[in-house]
Amino acid sequence: MNRPEMNGFRCVFLLVLSLVFGGASCQNNARPAAVLLPLRDLANQTQEDITTILGPQSSLNAADAKAAICANCQKYAYQNDRIVIEYTNDMADRITIRPPAGIKAEQVPALLGLPEAVPDFADKDKMQWTGYDGIREVNALLGEDGMVRLILVKVLTL
Repeated sequence: MNRPEMNGFRCVFLLVLSLVFGGASCQNNARPAAVLLPLRDLANQTQEDITTILGPQSSLNAADAKAAICANCQKYAYQNDRIVIEYTNDMADRITIRPPAGIKAEQVPALLGLPEAVPDFADKDKMQWTGYDGIREVNALLGEDGMVRLILVKVLTL
């Protein structure tokens, strides 16, 4: 392999390891190599459909489950609590994602399988995108180091 291909392979390999083990990602890679969560596949899906995509629901403590946004909403965790989905009328409505360490805010749309875009809002604590069909907003909440600590998505529910 020549040098650029080896560097690309190294970055992909490190990103895959970081997604699996939650370690650091390849800091030199401006674009993530893999989709962390196919957002369009989850938006407005039922609990059964999402279980097919993400695997079985993991436990969610009673206090967190009661903190759902509305009285008729249900809240479930997936993939060892890395993804929490609130359902409105049995459709995925609010999605919270705990990404692996070392994710830059600019990478969030690509990590969710969305086209890259300039954020509609940005400050030191948050970046927000609102121009995606079927999605009200995507928010990247930033830690003190400027890396993403939480991704919050609000879907346009049917």
